[in-house]
Amino acid sequence: MTLKLTAISLYLPAMAFAGELKPGTNLVKLNHDGHLREMLVRLPEKYDPKKKYPVVFGFHGAGGPKEGYHRQLENAVRKHDFISVSPQGISNKRGITGWNGFARHRISNTDDVGFVRKSVKHLNENASIDKSLLFATGGSSGAIFCFRLAMETDLFAAIAPMRGAMINRPPVPKNRPNLSILLVCGADDPLFKGGEQARGEVFYSAHEAMGAWAKNHGTKGKVRSHPESGGVTLTHFSPEKSSYELLLYAVKGSGHRLGRSQMTEALDYMAEFFLRHPKKSAVKNFTGSQ
Repeated sequence: MTLKLTAISLYLPAMAFAGELKPGTNLVKLNHDGHLREMLVRLPEKYDPKKKYPVVFGFHGAGGPKEGYHRQLENAVRKHDFISVSPQGISNKRGITGWNGFARHRISNTDDVGFVRKSVKHLNENASIDKSLLFATGGSSGAIFCFRLAMETDLFAAIAPMRGAMINRPPVPKNRPNLSILLVCGADDPLFKGGEQARGEVFYSAHEAMGAWAKNHGTKGKVRSHPESGGVTLTHFSPEKSSYELLLYAVKGSGHRLGRSQMTEALDYMAEFFLRHPKKSAVKNFTGSQ
C-alpha cells in the first residue's frame, strides 16, 4: 500500500504557495479578494532560469475545471516553450465555476481582473518570464473574460478568445493599446452572430467585435477573407504588414464546441500567432491601473 501511494504521488503537481517554480506542473495558491485561488502552472521540462519564457494564460469555460485548459495548453509548452497558467474560476451560487466577464455578471462577481494581475506578479517573482510575451486565451466564459482583460488592463501583447464573444455593453474598446486579437469561433455558434444568448447578456457578432477593435486601433482599409484547409476561413481586420493583427478564425460547420482535431489545430495556430506579436513595451506594474 505504501509503495502504491508513493508511486501515485510522483504524478501530483508540486505545491507552490511561494518560491521559485519548478519544471513541470506546479499547483500555485494565492490569497486574493477573500478567496484562496488556485492555478496550475506548467514550465517546460528543460526550463532554464537564465532564459526568458513566453507566458499564456488559459481560462476555462463556465463549469469547467482548471485542468481542462491545462491539458489543452500542453502542446504550447512542449512545442514552443511557453509557460502555461491555468487558473481556477470561482463558483457562483449555483455551483458553476466561471469568470467575471463584466460588471454584475451572473456567473461571477469576484475580482478576477485583480487576481490575474496578482498572478502575473507572482510569476514575475518566481519564474523567468518575458514580460513582452504575455498572452491570454480562454473558452466561452473564459473568452468573454479575455475581452474584459484587454479592455481593462495593459498586461497582454495579444489575446485569443475561443468559442466566445464580446459583451455588447460598456466598456467598449476606446483608446486601448493596439494589441493583437485572434478570435476563434464556430461559424454555426449562435455567438458568432451575436444577439441575446442569455437573459441580460447581449453579444456583438464576431464581425462586429473585431470591427470595434479595428476602429479602436485606427485601422483603415478593406476587410480581407480567405479560406484555409479544414473548413477554416481567416478574416483580416488589420492592414497587411501592420504591427498588430486582428484576425477572425471561423470554423465552418461547427457550433459552440469545436471537435478535438479542430481545437488542436486552433491552439497550434494560436501559439504561432502569439509568438509573432510581442508587446513593444513590457509591463512595469502588475498591481496598479495597468
